[in-house]
Amino acid sequence: MKRKKKNLPPPPSLQELQDVQLAAFQPLLSAQEYEALRSEVEKPLPPAIRMNPLKTGAGYAQDLEKRYHWNLEPIPFCRDGFRVQFNGGPAVSATLEHKTGQYYIQEAASMLPVELFDLNPDDDSLTLDLAASPGGKTTHLISRMGDKGLVLANDSSQGRIQALKVVLQHWGGSNAAVTRFAGERFGAWFPNTFDRVLIDAPCSMQGLRTAESHAARPVTEKESRALAIRQAALLGSALAAVRPGGQAVYSTCTLLPAEDEGVVETVLNRFGSAVSLLDAQKVLPVPAPGITAVDGTPYQQDMNRVIRLWPHRFETAGFFACLLEKKDDLGLPAGEPPSHSMEAAGFHQLTSREIHDFAAVFYDRSGFALLEYLEAKHRTLVRRDARLFLFPRLLLERFPSLPVQSAGMLLGEWEGEEFIPAHEWVLRFGGQCPRWMLILEEDNFLRFSTGEDLDGFHQNAIGEPGIRVVQDRQGRIAGRARLVGGKLKNLSARQLR
Repeated sequence: MKRKKKNLPPPPSLQELQDVQLAAFQPLLSAQEYEALRSEVEKPLPPAIRMNPLKTGAGYAQDLEKRYHWNLEPIPFCRDGFRVQFNGGPAVSATLEHKTGQYYIQEAASMLPVELFDLNPDDDSLTLDLAASPGGKTTHLISRMGDKGLVLANDSSQGRIQALKVVLQHWGGSNAAVTRFAGERFGAWFPNTFDRVLIDAPCSMQGLRTAESHAARPVTEKESRALAIRQAALLGSALAAVRPGGQAVYSTCTLLPAEDEGVVETVLNRFGSAVSLLDAQKVLPVPAPGITAVDGTPYQQDMNRVIRLWPHRFETAGFFACLLEKKDDLGLPAGEPPSHSMEAAGFHQLTSREIHDFAAVFYDRSGFALLEYLEAKHRTLVRRDARLFLFPRLLLERFPSLPVQSAGMLLGEWEGEEFIPAHEWVLRFGGQCPRWMLILEEDNFLRFSTGEDLDGFHQNAIGEPGIRVVQDRQGRIAGRARLVGGKLKNLSARQLR
């Protein structure tokens, strides 16, 4: 006998889920603020972008406004961030500037955590991003450090590592290395080591603004409690890994107190006077403090020092962030980190003589002062088979046997006797290669920037056959090409398509 199927109720709609989420926060706000919150979350969230100072300069925002008929409104807590209001023109994801890494599309609230650090870009310092994928905050760290020092970008998920590597490659920094380990292990492996650690923790994503990556969904108390336990472990690991006097930032894209103020309270109570909660409000034009009590029970720590971005405060998604300073060693047990030699992985550091010889040839061909860059940014050259990489010296000096998924930046590779610069290197440094420069008029540049090869380039007009960096008259670089037999062969076609 067949059993009759039960008439199950239909799943809740997106609007119903949002209403349930919203109602859960009503006890935490005054009636006036709750109404402001309700009104705000009904509005569409405008796109926001963060400029790449490694590839852009003064006046870049005005150039974008003029070229695409956008209005760019500065994000009040991020020096390189802008909301985009459209008066026609393309979507922010559809421009050559986005395709070539001149800006990163990022929700405005997510630009907050990195801005909390007291950071001197001239420091040759160590930074750890403990849960880094997809890489937006890592690129922000790279930019604020002026591409100096070392950023160790870690993520525990194999499935998320490739996205992280692609984002970093696209951004064009050479001071990062990617690792894949459980973030909870770093505090024991590298106690009192890093100048700063960011933990943008995995969370329930109850930020009250829906997006492709943050769809509204129900979250049980059990799930939130499990997340809070892991978040506290990650924050504890971050604090153990920071040197005394260093800083840690903890952030989430949820507004649930158990994963925000509750985690901070737990960790501060655990470590006592060895860790202090700094006032993070200094980066905001108007304070956005945390809640000071939940369910009638006050927190012991001063939650006026943390930042709780309710969506109506700055027209963002919901977000939480705080800044902590480590005062003393935490007295936690240490452990032996994993080890794997660079040579066993096929990487070989060039000798000083080899570096000088290569840099001299590279300068003769391109006009780029590679040796000066290596010395100024504390980089070295590392070869693997036919490929040559820019590596941060700090990685080799401080973590010589740490297994990494990727490191530095690909400079290029040999094809027989010819050295071909990498696409990502050209997008960052091609403007400093006068002997490779080829400026195209608009029609040809647009065709090239969609991946096309171009005909009709004769040697007597644009010089000897070989590598070219392709630029338009506004200074935008699309990629690299090879001039041969009157044809401009597009060597960046795969990336541009």
